[in-house]
Amino acid sequence: MAPARLVLKRNQDRRVRSGHPWVFSNEVQGVEGTAEDGGLVEVADHRGAYLGLAYYNHRSLICARLLTRGRDPIDLDFFVRRLERAVEHRRVVAPGIEALRLVHGEADHLPGLVVDRYGDWLAVQVLTLGMEALSGLVRAALEHVLAPRGVVRIADSALRRLEGLPLERGVWWGEVPERVEVAQEGFTLEVDLHGGQKTGLFLDQRENRRLAEARAQGLSVLDLFCYQGEWSLHAARGGASRVLAVDSSEPALAAAGRNAGRNGVAERVSFRRGDVFDVARELERAGERFGLVVMDPPALIKSRSHMPAGVRAYRDLNRVAMGLLAEGGTLITCSCSHHLDDGLFEQMLRESARAARKTFRVLSWTGEAPDHPRLLAVPESHYLKCAVLQAF
Repeated sequence: MAPARLVLKRNQDRRVRSGHPWVFSNEVQGVEGTAEDGGLVEVADHRGAYLGLAYYNHRSLICARLLTRGRDPIDLDFFVRRLERAVEHRRVVAPGIEALRLVHGEADHLPGLVVDRYGDWLAVQVLTLGMEALSGLVRAALEHVLAPRGVVRIADSALRRLEGLPLERGVWWGEVPERVEVAQEGFTLEVDLHGGQKTGLFLDQRENRRLAEARAQGLSVLDLFCYQGEWSLHAARGGASRVLAVDSSEPALAAAGRNAGRNGVAERVSFRRGDVFDVARELERAGERFGLVVMDPPALIKSRSHMPAGVRAYRDLNRVAMGLLAEGGTLITCSCSHHLDDGLFEQMLRESARAARKTFRVLSWTGEAPDHPRLLAVPESHYLKCAVLQAF
């Protein structure tokens, strides 16, 4: 039986034809046939020209996401081929890395699916109703291509609520220890696949953390939003005289302390629990100054409606971080909010610098690690900004 057909309005096919896989509900002229939520639909322009095969959810603003622009059957072989292609890309761009992202949603032509590998274990995010409906094929493909010892299914993202899906998290199959140890950048790190943030570690900052290591020699370092302490580990290995790591999460700080201990830098890294906004202001008022400040906050802009408040929060945080710099100090500051694009991020930093009454030169401006590829036609696939700024 042929799938239903989603017909787009006149001139609403341009983004899809440019390579973007999303179809928004207000772009649809009508549906021919019976389209079931989570099921497959053909997508056609207003004249009936075939554009691809997608999965459908009328309850979501993004009502369809293209899986293929051909007529490939969406079966086990389809997922095996896509997964093998994704794995081969990582073999080229991230050879020999034990903890990395294997599937990055739309950027690997598997919208709604994220797969992270931690040695012999996988953390799998299923984010959409359409991918949920296909999860049996996803599991079979993962078993066929990767044969993991155990897999955690992470389905607790707020994105699932927009798809009408419940939030849940647990072992999908196999055995997954309470904590897994992995090698990352010459360190041994613990990963909590059962209860950690996201999938356990923030893998997209892997290369960026080297920037902190390269500039830390002999400096006092402040690591704000330290999570499990990876920025702090790099700074300590880079020769920092001391590192103060701050986070609001007690479990994250406990894991950061264990990571510092197992990697031999515990004597130079201290930890402070508290609201990072408050702690940073207290340090500033106390006259504390640091040669290097690292700030890697969670996404402060969850949606476009949060833009004004989120930009203010980023601006205030960066103003305080800039005020905590010693003369000639360096700020490494990040944003993982894709709504805050590079231009707005740069504008926000200029406003923060003006408020801090400091001048900065840009030493580096980077983004995601290469195992988190971006699609040229999908600006949403570029979300991470990392700026290295030196006061002078």
